[in-house]
This record gives sequence, structure tokens and C-alpha cells, in this order.
Amino acid sequence: MDVQQLRCFVAVAEELHFGRAAERLHLTPSPVSRAVRDLERELGVALFVRRYHQVELTSDGRALLDPVRDVLLRVDSLKGLVNAPTAARRVVHVGGTHLSPPAVMDHLLAITEQRFPGHEIEVTTAPSAELLPGLERGDLDLALVHLPLDRSDLDSLVVARYTFCVVTRADDPLADRDELSLGELTERTMTIGPATVQPTVMNRFHKRLKDAGITSFHRMPDHDSALLAAHIRRSHGLALTLHPRHGGSSRVFDDAAFAVVPLRDDLEFLLGVAWVRHRADQDEVVRDLVRAVRQEWAGHTLTL
Repeated sequence: MDVQQLRCFVAVAEELHFGRAAERLHLTPSPVSRAVRDLERELGVALFVRRYHQVELTSDGRALLDPVRDVLLRVDSLKGLVNAPTAARRVVHVGGTHLSPPAVMDHLLAITEQRFPGHEIEVTTAPSAELLPGLERGDLDLALVHLPLDRSDLDSLVVARYTFCVVTRADDPLADRDELSLGELTERTMTIGPATVQPTVMNRFHKRLKDAGITSFHRMPDHDSALLAAHIRRSHGLALTLHPRHGGSSRVFDDAAFAVVPLRDDLEFLLGVAWVRHRADQDEVVRDLVRAVRQEWAGHTLTL
């Protein structure tokens, strides 16, 4: 077996489509298909179940995927080891939304530092809507943003799923509940943030609330946790938040003046890392970052 066969296998396994895998590798489908079949023949097992317009990994393919990723990561790192004394170490640019729990961003930076020891790592903190154009311009190599994305040139990996709580004043009639559902909030006014931080995500989130029967909304001018807390105190309103134990902006509600009640409903609010698809094939830094985060989070999504 050779490295190109392994690269073709990983590309097809991640895209689950020979055509898209070929585009990603800047090849035509025929050599990609041939490389995978040669690898299967050499290993003596089928790695994929091939159907019309559909490809699935077999159990052998799933078992092989992570070890092959690790092999490729080690192979790609050889050049850096040989050139380390003389080659200039370029800056690694990582972005993160300030609205995510700090521990997740801290973990992403730890992964980056471990993968690129000795490199300068430049961190940009901004709303997702500002980070995504930065990725497309090449200003960022990878960014932690809220998903889903509506940009065809970007790829992403889910790293965390939010579990929301309802926050009210401590003297609110709902404050002593063990948990709440959206259906129990339909007579109340829900305070929400502006859509501008990530329009695709926030508009989907707003629609989910409306579909649950909530019709009265108060939209804050920006995502300022102190202003939100002051508004809830003053208006006797309610909002959705992560539990204060996750830190960040939700810590403002770790206060006896507020009640934080778990929400039963899953609002499918996702946090993930994003990158430019073609740069992951052409830029060693982006490729290594993507492999590192896949090894850490693929199949191990956090629940916040």
C-alpha cells in the first residue's frame, strides 16, 4: 500500500462520495476509485459499501479510518521535522466566537499548541458572522463558530451541542420548577439576541421557538450579558442560556436574583470548528489542524 491510497481512502470516508473526494484531491473519480480498490485488494477486505449515488463505510473501513488518519498525520509531519532547523515557522491563525463557553475555545487552543509547538499562534475573538469571512479571505486557518453554515466553500465539524436553561427572576412563578418545556412558555415574552452574530443560526433558532408556539419576543440590540440580566430583572421576562457552570456570558446568572431552570427541548444549537475546504488539501497547517480536531472530536461531541 502507498500514501496516495491512504489519502484516497480517507477522502472518500469523510466525503462518502467518490466524486467529492476526487474534487478535494484535485483528481478525477477514476484514479480515486482505483486507489481504493487496490487498497481493498491488498488488505483483503471491503472498506466501503457502494450503492447508486451512495457510499458507506463497512465495519472494517470504520476500524481503519482513525489509524490511517494517524499514519497520514505522522507522514505529513516528517517534512516539518527535517526542515525544522531552517524553515520559517508561519503564524497559525485561529478564531473563536466570544459567545461560546470559554473551556471549548481553551481546549481548541491547547490542541493547536500541542500540534504546532514553537509556532506563534494568533487568536481572533469575534462573532461568528465576522470569523466566517475571515476564513474565506485566508486570514484564519480554523475558527470555532456556531453551526450550521451556509457557505459552500467551508467545511465544518460539530464539537458541542448546547443544552439550554430558562433564566428568570428568582421570584418568577416558574422559578421553582425542576424543568420546563417551550410549550409552557407560550404565554410569556422571550428575550433573544440579534441575528447579526450568525444569521443562519439565529434565524433557525428563532423559527424553532416560533414553531413551539412562542409568539412574543423582545430582541436585544446586541449579545451583552450584563444588559440581558438587567432587562430580565427590570421586565420580569425570561431568556434562554447555558448553565452558569459553563462560564462565559452565562456566569452573569450565577446570582441569587435569578433562577436557572433546565429546558427539556433540544433546540439543535451546535458549536463547531470551520475551515476552507480547499485549503485543507493545499495548506499543511490547515490540514494538520483539521486532522487534530477530527481526532479529538469526531464521534465525541460534547454536550454543554
